[in-house]
Amino acid sequence: MKACLLLFVAICVVGCDRDAAHQPETPAEAAQKAGAVKTSTDPAVNPNAAVMADFMTRVEKYAELHKDLAKGSAKQKEDTNPDQINAQKKALAAKIQAARADSKQGEIFTPEIRQAFRRLLAPEVKGEDGRDAKAILKDDAPAPGTVPFKVNATYPENQPKPTMPANLLMNLPTLPEPLEYRVVGQHLLLIDTAADVIVDYMLNVITT
Repeated sequence: MKACLLLFVAICVVGCDRDAAHQPETPAEAAQKAGAVKTSTDPAVNPNAAVMADFMTRVEKYAELHKDLAKGSAKQKEDTNPDQINAQKKALAAKIQAARADSKQGEIFTPEIRQAFRRLLAPEVKGEDGRDAKAILKDDAPAPGTVPFKVNATYPENQPKPTMPANLLMNLPTLPEPLEYRVVGQHLLLIDTAADVIVDYMLNVITT
């Protein structure tokens, strides 16, 4: 009798296991299984992450170069008079221009970075916030044709550096000193403010 009972229990367990094995997957189980195997075509979690990391590597590299060059006659001191400060700034600019004599547009603002920046800024130059930002840029704008769009060129000392509107600045990566963003007309400049040197630039960032 006991043997029959044990045989009956064993048959029931095997039968239940077979039924469970043939049950359809729930949506959650299917999703979990699909996520367990990733292919090379899976989209990145943040498509801008790698591009922004590359940008930060490039600006940090420039900041290190600036630090190495800002020594000796090019080192700025707090207790110097305006003439000495100007002389030191020119000396630093000359050293930077010599060290980066072969630099071209796109060394920091690569094509991928330019595309990412345009995506980040496009919403900020539309609507009411966009009108306010453009008004700020227009008020602080240097005289037309005075700023050269050229890597290693010196930003004119007699021309204002337009204030970066807050809504634009907040959408861009934070820069290490002494780099700053400036918008002149429709174009974005990356400036070494300690030497007034244009490090790189990208055209047509601000659309009308």
